[in-house]
Formats: sequence, C-alpha cells, structure tokens
Amino acid sequence: MTFTPTRRQILTVSAGLGLALSSFAGGYVASIHLRRVLPETVRLQRLSPPGDASPEARAGVLAALHTFQDGYINRDPQQLDAFMGTLFDRNADTLALGTEGAYNEWARGYPAVEAFVRRDWQYWGDVRLDVDGADIWSSGDVAWVATGGVVHFGPSKRPLRFTAILTRADDHWVFRQMQFQWDDTESSDGDVLRPRTYLRILQLGMH
Repeated sequence: MTFTPTRRQILTVSAGLGLALSSFAGGYVASIHLRRVLPETVRLQRLSPPGDASPEARAGVLAALHTFQDGYINRDPQQLDAFMGTLFDRNADTLALGTEGAYNEWARGYPAVEAFVRRDWQYWGDVRLDVDGADIWSSGDVAWVATGGVVHFGPSKRPLRFTAILTRADDHWVFRQMQFQWDDTESSDGDVLRPRTYLRILQLGMH
C-alpha cells in the first residue's frame, strides 16, 4: 500500500521544519550576541594600580604598544615587514595566542607570528586597545602588560583583554609573547528564564 501525503500534511510538516530551523537560527544568533559583558567598574578594578614599571620602562613599552596599535589600525600588508622588524626579534622564540581554539591561533616563532598578524589584518575586526591605560610591570629588561580594548565588527563590538611580555632590545622593546582573549562570558541555560534575555533579543532584532 503506497502512502500519499495530503496537502495539509505536507504543509504541516513544512511548517514544523521551518519553525525548528528558525528556532535553531534564533538560538544561534542569540548565543553569539547575548554574551554577558563584565561591568566597566569590575574591569577597571582588575587594572588598578597601573603596575610598577619605572617611568623609563613604561615609556618604552608604551611606545611599542602604540606602534602595535597603529599597525592594527592601518592593517597595511605593505608595512607588515617593517611592523614585524620593529616589534619582534627574528631570532627569538616568540609566541602569539588568539581568541579562538583553532590551530593557527597558537603561533610560535617569527614566521608563524608574522602569518598570525597578517591573518588578523586581513580577516579580523577593528582592534582598539586601551594603550595609555595599560598596566605595565617590569624587572630589569623584562616587562609584562595587561590592558583592555574592543574589537569592532561593523556596528557591533566585543570587549577584549590583551596581555603581553616584552624584553628590552638595545633602545627599544620587543614582544616575546602576546595573547588576545575575549573579555565576556557565554550565555548560560539560565538566561532562557530571564525576561531581560528576550528584551535583548528584541533590541537586536530592531537593530
């Protein structure tokens, strides 16, 4: 016996599949946008006081950070060689860590870090670090840094934290390790029960 679905049955199944797909898509979008951002007061408390680096060390590290930020603002592939030559030691064991778990977000060695930066400039968002507000510590020819920032993706943005270790090379400082990390948390199952979650979704939809 051959079963032939009626038009009503086909429409019912199609509607069910459409609802399931739209719910999945909505949940996926919400999970991306409903990350909980830490209050600014909490973030500022984490970066206070501003480190113990000497005025000379702080000035040198800030100069390196400003050059780093300028490179990420301009994102000019023609300037990548100069950027790398100024901020990194070709012969040093350098490490760069990105925000994602992908293999290429863990770059070790000068060529790998150069490829890491190139990908950021080509494919990532607009990175803006709080350079002048950075916490900087130092001991001899070693300094370590922590600061915040944001990455702009068109009209939206996501908070970021940035940490780095630098060493003094003659009259300037170079990066030996750096790490980008998102400064928010993923939404939880409990967010489904909170009215503000749906208000946020409505705001996103209107936007």
